[in-house]
Amino acid sequence: MSTAVSQQISLFRFQVESRRLDEGTLRILESVLAWDDYKSLDGVVCILKQFMRHESLRIIEEIAGKAAEHKLLIVDFLIRVFALIGDTEVYSFDSIAFKLVHFTLI
Repeated sequence: MSTAVSQQISLFRFQVESRRLDEGTLRILESVLAWDDYKSLDGVVCILKQFMRHESLRIIEEIAGKAAEHKLLIVDFLIRVFALIGDTEVYSFDSIAFKLVHFTLI
């Protein structure tokens, strides 16, 4: 894996862990996924899926007391991330909405 890609992955993880869940963070993820080493990209996508599955649960738990509008922005971000990384089991709106209701009772 190239140093530039490693740095972009680290930056993406930092942004998510810092809860900077915005367009800039999505662009970082898009730049990682534009990498042209397809054999290595599969491993990167697997790592990103595991990371985001873990972080998404933490994020949903953390937004329990937030306004509905804020929750919807977070859900939109998560759906877009999971769609980008191709995690079809998680990124469906129904799946994320269920988790949101389960943890926070919109």
